[in-house]
Amino acid sequence: MFKNTRILPARNRFLVRTAGAVMGITALLGVAACGGNSSASTSNGTAEVSVGHAAGISNAPLYIGIEKGYFKEEGLNVKLVAFKSGGDMVAPLASGALDAGTAAPGAGIFNAVGRGLGVRLVADTGKLVPGSKYSSLLVRKSLVDSKEFTSVKDLKGKRLGLYADGTSTTLWFDRALKEGGLARADIQANFLSGPDQAVALENGSIDAATTAEPFATKAIENGSAVRFAVGADFYPGLQLGAMMYGTAFTEKNPAAALSFMKGWLRSVKDYNAALVDGQLAGTNAQEVIDIIAKYTELDPKLVAKAYSPEISPTGEMNLAGVAEDLETYRAQGLIEKADLKVEDIMDTSFSEKAAAEMAAK
Repeated sequence: MFKNTRILPARNRFLVRTAGAVMGITALLGVAACGGNSSASTSNGTAEVSVGHAAGISNAPLYIGIEKGYFKEEGLNVKLVAFKSGGDMVAPLASGALDAGTAAPGAGIFNAVGRGLGVRLVADTGKLVPGSKYSSLLVRKSLVDSKEFTSVKDLKGKRLGLYADGTSTTLWFDRALKEGGLARADIQANFLSGPDQAVALENGSIDAATTAEPFATKAIENGSAVRFAVGADFYPGLQLGAMMYGTAFTEKNPAAALSFMKGWLRSVKDYNAALVDGQLAGTNAQEVIDIIAKYTELDPKLVAKAYSPEISPTGEMNLAGVAEDLETYRAQGLIEKADLKVEDIMDTSFSEKAAAEMAAK
């Protein structure tokens, strides 16, 4: 995973969108080849639900629900389907080849909704609550030690490792730049994945990065970087991740969609119980760490040291924040449909009903 890393230049937006579309089609064909389909009934009466994931800490409740049998108790047989990113899940969700998936809300998903593709954001999978260290501004340790980097304004002219443009991480980073009196044109942007950001910091190919966990902790642990600031400093409440449902799933099998949400919220309860000051250090922490390590192949010691995002126990998302994000992307020229509204993108009915029914028990 960490070998042969190279720094990539900022891409033309058309090429990014075209590549994303191709990857989505490829992912769709892959799911179809594996026999993935929308909430099929099994011989024992349970509903089979296919769920896309890009293995990571924020998907912990998904793994907990499978491992501890919460989804089975809700009458579901959950099948995980691996993807490189949430954007790759959109085409399979829209076609009904995939039922649900986790992703970072961003311009790509918003545009998919605007094009009429059947996908909606339905529940929280992580926010940047005040004090959260899940998403950080890392700076090469040598720059901090030498006092060459002392404030955000020192990002000017620096080589930055960023996730793809039009994503939740770039939202807080652009606010950080603004606080330092800078704009994106003042830095050298390199679009890299989290693992590649960690490697590039270590080999000196970049000077700073907006890295999520557990790769931020990995870079800090190996002595290559310092956690200079965190995303929550600049955008507290940012909706980092969300559960997505395909409308083919919700329309054809709303009962299974509701049952899945109940299983998810039961799992979130276990996950939140393990969190202490943003790290997995609660009474049930080792169990949760082991489950995450099993499904992600991450080192359990790294999972224990890393910071994890807080997830809403009711699935509540930051609707006002997502609406603001939509307008930010629109102002940046990243939104295709002029009249696209946040209500078109989000469907909170399943999390609200699941939380209410569970509270009534």
